[in-house]
Amino acid sequence: MRSFVLLAAIVLVACSGSDDPDPDAGASTSTIASDGVAPPFVSVPVSELGADHVDPPVSFDQSPSIGGDHYPFWQNCGFYEVELIEGAATHTMEHGAVWITYNPDKLSESELSTLAGMAMDNGKLLISPYPHDEALVLSGWGVQQRGIASIGSPEVDAFIEQWIDNPELPEAGVRCTGAAGIPPDDVRTLADGARVPDAYQ
Repeated sequence: MRSFVLLAAIVLVACSGSDDPDPDAGASTSTIASDGVAPPFVSVPVSELGADHVDPPVSFDQSPSIGGDHYPFWQNCGFYEVELIEGAATHTMEHGAVWITYNPDKLSESELSTLAGMAMDNGKLLISPYPHDEALVLSGWGVQQRGIASIGSPEVDAFIEQWIDNPELPEAGVRCTGAAGIPPDDVRTLADGARVPDAYQ
């Protein structure tokens, strides 16, 4: 019961628009191609994405998500070795984070260490495994880059630089800590030790 009460409190805070700013902290629409393969770059205008805080379940047009109605709590930024709560990760992107998803079967230990180091160096990066075929997919609110050759590709740094804290976002500049998750392997623990209910998938 305690976790449900705390979650209700998070809902009230999030919907009131009182998220604290993070102290550290117009393109055409593309969709899935007719052959079922995701295009290398997807861009959806911010105004076309819902930003309401909703109860579970939640689903998204893009996989991984690039925005839309999402859960009232966010996923804390950092490097994770387990899959995240997608509705919470989407909320994190609304705060201006870039979500880097990876396929652990297609990366070396050295590359995984590089990703972990990136998350330590940049408090607005959310990095986690995801069940896609590509080694890496870069996502921000309303944008997604696929077809990344390697972690060292120039597209990675360029995407991060361009899309972190995009000023057009509904909650740009809000912190990406103090909600759900303790990297690298806990996505449900909240700030006071309570747990996000299992209904939030």
